[in-house]
Amino acid sequence: MEIISATALISINETFFIQLISFLVFLFILNRVMIRPLISTMDQRKEYLADVKTDIEKAKSDLVNLNRELDRQHSRVLKEAHASIQKLDDEADHRASELLESTRLQITQLRHETEEKVRQQLKAARAQLTGEVDALTTIIMEKVLHRRLQ
Repeated sequence: MEIISATALISINETFFIQLISFLVFLFILNRVMIRPLISTMDQRKEYLADVKTDIEKAKSDLVNLNRELDRQHSRVLKEAHASIQKLDDEADHRASELLESTRLQITQLRHETEEKVRQQLKAARAQLTGEVDALTTIIMEKVLHRRLQ
């Protein structure tokens, strides 16, 4: 059965409906086999990229936080180091003053001991010289007087 009998570019007959039905079946199969899986894959890719972007932003914020924490720890360690250096300097000054004072005391003690030894040596020398002076004066007087003294 022919509806239109004119020569045209498109003739509407039963083959047209069969072609239309086969085209729609082809579209349905193409949609099921190719387009839906492709759209699903694209959606999965978008989700994956969104997750990666979220992970990157989270990693950046973690990096910023870690840098802040590192700066805080660095400044704290520097403060502790300065405090330790100041404490060690104070201890060194105190120890140096103690050593200086003990050295002064030792010098004073050694000076007194040396002065005492010198006094004792002078005393011993005077005692020895006194005995010798007496003997020498007796000899000199005997020589000057030309006689023997008792």
